[in-house]
Amino acid sequence: MFSGRARSIDVRAPRLNDTVTIDGVLDEPAWQRASLLTDFTSYSPVDGRPAQDSIEVRVWYAPEALYVGIRAFAPPGTVRATLAERDRIASDDWIALHLDTFLDRRRSFVFAVNPFGVQADGMRTEMSAGPGVSRGALQAVDLSQDYVWQSKGRTLDDGFMVELRIPFKSIRFQAGATQDWGLQVVRQTQRTGYQDTWAPASRSVQSFAPQAGALRGMTGLKRGLVLDLTPTSITSTSGTRNSTGGNTGWQRGTRGEGGGDVRWGITSNFTVNATANPDFSQVETDVGQIPGDVRFANFYPELRPFFVEGSEQFDAPNKLVNTRSIVQPLGALKLTGKIPRTDIGLLTALDAATGTGDDRANPLFTIVRLRRDLGTESTAGIVFTDRSVGTRFNRVAGFDTRLQFRKTYSVEARYAASLTSDSTKRSGSLWEGNVGSSGRGYGFRYSIQGFSPGFQTQSGFVNRVDFTKLQMNQRFTFFGARGGWWDQRQHFFTGSTLWTYNAFAQRDAPLETSLSLDNSMTLRGGWKVSVTPDLQRIDFDPRRYASYAVPSANGRDTVAFAASAQQVTSSTALIVNTPQWRRVGATITATAGTDPEFFETGTVRRRDLEAQVDVRPSTQVRIGALLRYQRFIRARDGSLFSTQVVPRLRLEYQFSRALFLRFVGQVESRDRSALRDPATERPLLRRATNGTYTPLSARKSLLGRGDVLVSYLPSPGTVVYLGYGTGVDATETMRPIDVQRTTDGAFVKFSYLYRVRGTTR
Repeated sequence: MFSGRARSIDVRAPRLNDTVTIDGVLDEPAWQRASLLTDFTSYSPVDGRPAQDSIEVRVWYAPEALYVGIRAFAPPGTVRATLAERDRIASDDWIALHLDTFLDRRRSFVFAVNPFGVQADGMRTEMSAGPGVSRGALQAVDLSQDYVWQSKGRTLDDGFMVELRIPFKSIRFQAGATQDWGLQVVRQTQRTGYQDTWAPASRSVQSFAPQAGALRGMTGLKRGLVLDLTPTSITSTSGTRNSTGGNTGWQRGTRGEGGGDVRWGITSNFTVNATANPDFSQVETDVGQIPGDVRFANFYPELRPFFVEGSEQFDAPNKLVNTRSIVQPLGALKLTGKIPRTDIGLLTALDAATGTGDDRANPLFTIVRLRRDLGTESTAGIVFTDRSVGTRFNRVAGFDTRLQFRKTYSVEARYAASLTSDSTKRSGSLWEGNVGSSGRGYGFRYSIQGFSPGFQTQSGFVNRVDFTKLQMNQRFTFFGARGGWWDQRQHFFTGSTLWTYNAFAQRDAPLETSLSLDNSMTLRGGWKVSVTPDLQRIDFDPRRYASYAVPSANGRDTVAFAASAQQVTSSTALIVNTPQWRRVGATITATAGTDPEFFETGTVRRRDLEAQVDVRPSTQVRIGALLRYQRFIRARDGSLFSTQVVPRLRLEYQFSRALFLRFVGQVESRDRSALRDPATERPLLRRATNGTYTPLSARKSLLGRGDVLVSYLPSPGTVVYLGYGTGVDATETMRPIDVQRTTDGAFVKFSYLYRVRGTTR
């Protein structure tokens, strides 16, 4: 028996030639001979206490696969479980197995199951947990990656039981006859809101993976031939209403395409992926976002299968690699793997041409990422990206390092340079340095970051350049008494100052300064409440408004627009997270106060509300409702500046683990008044490239979208999608009753994962 609390965490699991049926019942003799892991310890929101509910985990392996059996105990009637879609079990009770197959203490394959055996899987790295996210949570895992493995579970009167089989050919691991892997098991119990771990993990240690136990001395692992072929076929039809055709004027088209992916495991630690004319269609629209800062674009994560597999090998700071910039690849090739202490990622892709003239050339992408392990937890890496279109190109080369010491302290440094050649040549750079500590009761982070005006990456995502920023974060954490009404309190103090890039070097006044204090409390039973007051001082950058003008007093001429003077604003945000009860869970965010307004360079009074409710009337039905509302009122005269409303409804019925029906409906209503000069209240004008001036008139839109999807996904790679989507528009009258259908489309997609059988020599 391997007791986590007794720190007996080096496991030598038996190698057996037995066969078992993955049915959620641990009744075969092999389970009695397996290694037994017990005595879990709480990790979040409070660490270091014996777990409230006991759990037994049994581990053994055969030549081709790792087997894990789980027996989790809970009071009668308290288990939370639904027949959920893959990767959507975070609202259920779940148990996650972390396998650090290279024993580098930096990343882990994660295999998670709910009590019914519904799967969630992905890759966890030490950089994937954001601020305020438990390092053991599923939110700290990149769940976009899917692996082929088997699981089955069932609920019992006093808990639940789950059985797992993980084939060795589905994962990558270090070369060698004898294998040592990192091993951690995490349990989330929604009834209490607690996360427990088998190997005791302390919140005073900055990294999560190094605190894991280990599977030692595994021998004779057989992957066989790792060659996966995934042919894909898609047929679609779409229609768009002609602007001059009335209700019957439609343009329609039908398209049929075929393609395919190949995955070849050259060795246990290196994989080649190739794709030809892949289908990268989305089956669901991105959630409509209300931007926090209208000056900059929103970031959307990568979800396309070819790019997400092995994506951790391309992790680069400052989003210097963003594969969504490869819009419609005609073909792509990728090599990922690890030799001792060095991660390697190579990617090349030929994108479809989108422009005219020289722009008709196909963009060719080349991405190289190398990262070297230093010591037990530190790293250093380089990145190179190139996007070439005919004679034009954008190239970026960078270096980064992360040094970690004394378990809680870290130092990071990054530098990258870009060279862009199109109609002109220009270059730029980015640099960043920070130092931080993540103790149990106190943590801090101090950083400085700079992006020069000429920096550009066409293979990454950088939505702002020409600035230098200083930032300071301080965290204080307090833990409640056992059995008390609260479990944890955290206070995050953040201060930042931002200059234009050259102004910082010249010691000029900053453009922006902000202070915030995030006060959060986790209550007993899973409630979480946070209150965050925020104070900002903004000087509007006059270069942004160089093309703006206002009519002169006589109305026959124009004068240059002068941005408003410094603005000081303050607001407060309230966030309430309910526990994940058996049938419902909710999150409500409300913000009120004043905010800088960047269109007119004024101040607005803001009222924001975001409410999300997830309802589970049965184990097979899920209802998700989301409302985003934002209203800006001009502080100077009380007039309405803008209103944005985005309601979204998601309905799902899960017939079985593999088959579900989903409807997603979304409406986006946006209403912004005509822009005015705050000093004179005259209309704002913008100069076009031909020298003419156009008033910045009011803008309104009322758009809707509905999507229906039937999905059959028995295992990753094998899928049948039947989908229909339609877009509607009522912008002309802004009345829902006058809605008109403007687009529609239907598609059928089929792909099949064929695993070639064979052995390697």
